[in-house]
Amino acid sequence: MVQRCDGPQSRTVINFSWTPVGPEQTLLEIKTPSVQVGTLYRLAAAIYCLDLDIYSGDVDTIEEDGELYSQDRFFLRPVEGKPGDSPEVHHSLGVLMETLLSDRIDPEKLLAQHDHSIPDPSYFFDEPPELVFDRDPERKETRFYIETTGRTGLLIHLSRHFYLEGINIVMATIRTSNAGKAQDQFHLQKDGAPLSQEQCIRIENRILGKTD
Repeated sequence: MVQRCDGPQSRTVINFSWTPVGPEQTLLEIKTPSVQVGTLYRLAAAIYCLDLDIYSGDVDTIEEDGELYSQDRFFLRPVEGKPGDSPEVHHSLGVLMETLLSDRIDPEKLLAQHDHSIPDPSYFFDEPPELVFDRDPERKETRFYIETTGRTGLLIHLSRHFYLEGINIVMATIRTSNAGKAQDQFHLQKDGAPLSQEQCIRIENRILGKTD
């Protein structure tokens, strides 16, 4: 069964649907009318607050009639030991995402209200992660690849630091291997251009929890 919510009642979310795809697994699809820095961070915060884990997904930027849209697909599952999917959870998720995308509340405040906090970087990196920055001047973007232990909250941890640096996520591929490894790639821009070497170093330090 597919459940769907469409605008125009929403000025930010113009398409939001979820489809059960297996035991306690759901496909979430969301389309927003503009591409803004921090969109993925806000979506990840809403999902994290409801004890759901993004184990696979795709973030894309599309153009329709000269307008840019963010079109995202996430496969979700409940965090281990937490209640499973339900219509109530889906409704709450829609409300939270609409609230966050409308800038009516800061993600940090939302996390605090739900008694959640982003774990310390050491939680994600008990072993040194693989981090690769690949600058592509022709596409005016930088590709960032990370491979590490796949743990709940990793996506909000990463996207938060992109947001804090004012970096836009043009595209992203989120994957978790059968062995539990997160293998994620992000296509990044800063003011429509690839990241500088200094920005890449700063992002890496932020992700690893190192001071500048």
